[in-house]
Amino acid sequence: MIKRIIYIIIVLFITANYHAQEPVFSQFYFNPLYLNPAMSGMDNNFRLFLNNKNQWSKIPGQFNTTSISLDSWQNQSNSSLSMLYSSGVEGEGYFKTDRFHFGGAYRLFDVFPSPIAWQFGFHYQNITKKIDWSRLVFSDELDPFLGNVYSSAFIIPNSNTFNSSNLALGTVLTCHLKRGTKSRRLHLPIDLDLELGLAVHEFVQRGNSFVNDGVYQSKRRYTLHGSMLWPFSKGKVNGGVKHSALLVTQGNLSTLQIGIFESWIYPLHLGVYYRRQMTSIISDFDRIEAMYFIFGYQKVFEQSNLSLTMSYSRDFTLSELGAYSGGTNEISIILESIEGGLFEGLMKSKRYSKNKYRSIPCYSKFNTRRGL
Repeated sequence: MIKRIIYIIIVLFITANYHAQEPVFSQFYFNPLYLNPAMSGMDNNFRLFLNNKNQWSKIPGQFNTTSISLDSWQNQSNSSLSMLYSSGVEGEGYFKTDRFHFGGAYRLFDVFPSPIAWQFGFHYQNITKKIDWSRLVFSDELDPFLGNVYSSAFIIPNSNTFNSSNLALGTVLTCHLKRGTKSRRLHLPIDLDLELGLAVHEFVQRGNSFVNDGVYQSKRRYTLHGSMLWPFSKGKVNGGVKHSALLVTQGNLSTLQIGIFESWIYPLHLGVYYRRQMTSIISDFDRIEAMYFIFGYQKVFEQSNLSLTMSYSRDFTLSELGAYSGGTNEISIILESIEGGLFEGLMKSKRYSKNKYRSIPCYSKFNTRRGL
């Protein structure tokens, strides 16, 4: 087992081209600002997100990522503000990445009765990377049979910190169709929410290396996501059924996540997903990397205009790595208002005459007792 690990390390260091992808959250719709800056304010309220991802818990060099984000929508100004902080540790503290994002979003075409809304968003990104040179093992220190027995000729740089700034851009198009909507001969028998989004992170390609700055540049991260949601109400049971998909491409690596089935039945949230990680959609599309399950619980505090959602997901790796990695565990906690942004009262008093009835969202995840 030790020899196998050594061989893997040697291969990684002698490979001419290096490719990596930033962390992708399993519960991507429970971390919307990390997914797409244009998702800010999508529920016409304010939201606080706490997300933690623990990947490959059984191996020493596991990957842990934590993020905290906040956004607030203001109905009268038709815009929102958002901020996000994330911290990722790779390999027992060898490499750490801290990100701070700040930005906002603006919405078009969402005044009732229009079923379509188009939202644009941006984030300014400040990125800090730190590395502990003393804990690294270089290829010239390794012997294929004896292990780490040599001294490295690598000259350690004076600095162990790298800082840069960048930009993330995104857009989301939503369409909310009400039951009974007629289009030519089509008569819609159910409510239907459609969503399609596109985001580009690391938009400006800049130097991304502790040494030889400018030789290795950051790779743009392209994110394409979409969903379809059918709300339902039968007697005292209210909820929705959702299908969603996410494709993230960075460099020559891609991650595809598809929600086979997701259901909200108050106060529970259940979901089944699968994930593929590929270097080529054409050649690697049939490689299933993992299946994962989501279980969540929501508590609505109607008297205080607040809602608390707690969600847990467990990934089961289906590839040969599965027996050794321990899979991935992820926890999400969301505290949000039932309606209104943080500055709703202040803005309403100043701009009351410009109050508009917004059509988003068609499906209300809070109106669980009285119907949708």
